[in-house]
Amino acid sequence: MKKMLNVIAALDSFKGSLSSLDAGEAVRRGILKRIPSAAVTVFAVGDGGEGTASALCQSLRADQLEIRVHDTHMAPITAVMGITMIDGMKTAIFDMASAAGITFAKSHGFDILHSTTYGVGEMICAAVSSGCSEIIIGLGGSGTSDGGMGALTALGAVFYDAHQNLLNGCTASLGSVVSCDLTPALQLLKDIKLTLLYDAGVMLTGEKGAVRMFSRQKGATEEMIPRLESAMLQYAAVCDKAVSASVSCLPGAGAAGGLGYGLSLVGGKLTPGADYVLKTIGFPKAAESADLIVTGEGKTDSQTETGKLPVAVSRYSSGKPVVCLCGKNEAGEGLYSLGIDAVFSICDGPLALNESMERTGELLEKSAFDLAGLFQKFRCKSE
Repeated sequence: MKKMLNVIAALDSFKGSLSSLDAGEAVRRGILKRIPSAAVTVFAVGDGGEGTASALCQSLRADQLEIRVHDTHMAPITAVMGITMIDGMKTAIFDMASAAGITFAKSHGFDILHSTTYGVGEMICAAVSSGCSEIIIGLGGSGTSDGGMGALTALGAVFYDAHQNLLNGCTASLGSVVSCDLTPALQLLKDIKLTLLYDAGVMLTGEKGAVRMFSRQKGATEEMIPRLESAMLQYAAVCDKAVSASVSCLPGAGAAGGLGYGLSLVGGKLTPGADYVLKTIGFPKAAESADLIVTGEGKTDSQTETGKLPVAVSRYSSGKPVVCLCGKNEAGEGLYSLGIDAVFSICDGPLALNESMERTGELLEKSAFDLAGLFQKFRCKSE
């Protein structure tokens, strides 16, 4: 009697096309179409990038709470956070992008100098007011580069210029900061476990820091870059001195335009997102009984090797076969030394970007159908 094939599907979202859950469901359909008797478990996952909160909330069956906050340029919006229990603690879960994402920045003409994370601070305040003792924030998809100054301002921190004038907490204010008082924010969060999930350990400053690597996509011109970098260095020097620690040097401090840094100043713990999510939803235990694990993301490239979701999935795979399905494969052979056994592009021919995005679900299903047949064939021969 043949043993039932046990498959786990744990794919990151395909940005602009499918959520993590929808991508996993497409894989499930493809496998069951080929092997109806298979057992396919779908995990909604994320690595700290945009969509991480949604994946966690789906996996943990969190309730939704709508709150009124402000976006990247202080326009009023309604944002959503999940509320659930984790290890006995009432926990709020949200992506910073829900208040300060790049979509909002785009709607305001990518005016980076006047962008702020103030709304993220408002969401944290709302979570505290709701009685949450843990807050989990996904740091991906930001439209800001204010070093978290806006969020800290919403939490009660104050920043002063050389004339002791209060600063308003937007990117344009960074270079004017000469002193600050973080005490009100520290007091507000003193009993709160604040978990900051990042997908890549971006530094706050330097050649591979938040400004030089990511501010262009948020509206910075080439002429602005040196000034923004200098301003961020000034801000970091003042804030590091205020807490008597080199917080700006932490991996992930540059995530979300430096929001990772700002919230770390008041007790936030920078945490690799993929590892946290997989452990929280129970993936490592489930992987022990799997015969095949299917993961994936929109584009697999050199950044994947730094620990993004497919690599994290392979790390917790208990030695089981791991196949990565992606829209575009630009990864080198290094992935194979990190536990991924095969990487396949799902595209079935030359496709324009919009067509490939529209067909992502169909292409994932087709690729999973083919993969299931191949895996089952060789599995039967080995039994």
